Amino acid sequence: MKKNQIILLTVGILAVVLLYLLPTSVVDNNDNDLLQFVDESKPGGEVIDHSSEIPEEIQPKIDFWKEKLASSSDLKKDEVALDSLMVIFQNINQYDSAAYYAESFAKEFETITLWQKAGDAYFEAFTFALEPKKVERLGNKAREMYNKVLEQTPDNLDVKNNLAMTYIASSSPMQGITMLREILEVDSRNEKALLNMGRLSMQSNQFDKAVERFEALVSYHPNSLDGNYLLAVCYFETGSNEKAKAQFQKVKNMDSDPAVQTAVSEYLKRIN
Repeated sequence: MKKNQIILLTVGILAVVLLYLLPTSVVDNNDNDLLQFVDESKPGGEVIDHSSEIPEEIQPKIDFWKEKLASSSDLKKDEVALDSLMVIFQNINQYDSAAYYAESFAKEFETITLWQKAGDAYFEAFTFALEPKKVERLGNKAREMYNKVLEQTPDNLDVKNNLAMTYIASSSPMQGITMLREILEVDSRNEKALLNMGRLSMQSNQFDKAVERFEALVSYHPNSLDGNYLLAVCYFETGSNEKAKAQFQKVKNMDSDPAVQTAVSEYLKRIN
């Protein structure tokens, strides 16, 4: 669990997709750029200049890896360059830009690994998006990439989990819930599916059901920070203060990060 997400939960924001940053598409307005970013939400996918959003000291690094990645109008098969460029964009919260390059690379070289990398990148961008239209667009892109993976590896449960969560945030949430249930039928101990089902129960204020999911999760995966923390929250929400206190103390001992410590301390204060 990202530390910022724990802080959000502390103040009562419980959502299926835990959000805290709004990534934006990035483009360079240089005509010599080999790859440009496209705003797919606009008719025709016009290129938009957001280059000013890139920190000045970061731009040379982006230019370096873009040159490594492409020559003339063709992409080089250089996954190190792709990964390096993606990490830079992700570090400055430009998640959809990282996804755009991953998709371009996957389309060029068409391997399952690359399609999943593109799907994961779009899923991350989807996770951090706040604007409904952007959530929809990025969710659609993630599904497009993931479906290419599932065509060849239909038993990839990690991909199915993420795919399910994109449906949860769409106009077809039951399709996502059905997928999560199907995963648990195949693998009752699946960490991601248990976590996601627990979060869904929390979102709908069904904390008793959430407790069941998270208790199962931590019994199978005792080192899951997410599962242990959310179980503590659910104990608190159901009025099981002694269990909540013990569970929060367990989380406090699991991770020394200041954000985790602060979140736990706030709950312990409320219990005491």
